[in-house]
Amino acid sequence: MIKKPNSPGALLFSVVGGKLSEGLNFSDDLGRCVIVVGMPYANIYAADLKEKMAYLDKLEGGGAGQRFYENLCMKSVNQCIGRAVRHKDDYATVILLDERYNRVSTKNSLPDWIKRSLKTCSYSEGFDLISRFFQEKK
Repeated sequence: MIKKPNSPGALLFSVVGGKLSEGLNFSDDLGRCVIVVGMPYANIYAADLKEKMAYLDKLEGGGAGQRFYENLCMKSVNQCIGRAVRHKDDYATVILLDERYNRVSTKNSLPDWIKRSLKTCSYSEGFDLISRFFQEKK
């Protein structure tokens, strides 16, 4: 955690799947921004994952193993988002830093309330959007 002395704010860095990814919630003023850098795919070479994907392909066919793999990733992304947004009146900026979030299949794995406000933008456009978002919330 990075905290500026005599300031109410702080930055908390966490790894998806690490100890802070489960069980802790940062609702209301405890968490106003979630930044997911990249996509948290599981290790495709892990024996248990390979076995599960092969089993699903054999059982269901049609790329079921790959869909499971994609869903596993997006479940982690959605859990990250949910750490800061805990109830209907809560709010946070969610920044998904990876062009793969523009894929239709990936967007379809996000909650509807995220899909409705999802924007692809440059750094400067994003900075302006975030500034306006928080000004409107004051």
